[in-house]
Amino acid sequence: MSDTLMPKHLESTYKMLKNAFPNGIGNDDYFPLMSLLYEYMSDRNLAEVISSITGKDIAITLNDIQKSVSVNLSSDEVIQNIRKKLLPYGFEEWTEEE
Repeated sequence: MSDTLMPKHLESTYKMLKNAFPNGIGNDDYFPLMSLLYEYMSDRNLAEVISSITGKDIAITLNDIQKSVSVNLSSDEVIQNIRKKLLPYGFEEWTEEE
């Protein structure tokens, strides 16, 4: 999905993630990233952005989001590393958006 097809309310998230992960979201970052963003986004919105970047079906992504906070738990250290990766691309400002 291109920037122009992303709903307006998800554009900043999409751009932040595309900039932080220019080569796509790797397997090692996939679950920790969703776990980090889960606190700030609805499941549906998070799934829409992640599925558009990864190319995964939205239903699979929704299931993966639930796994990221229940079964496939990441350590605090791994989640903090993802946070550090997002900081140069406006993560702090993004968390303050409405």
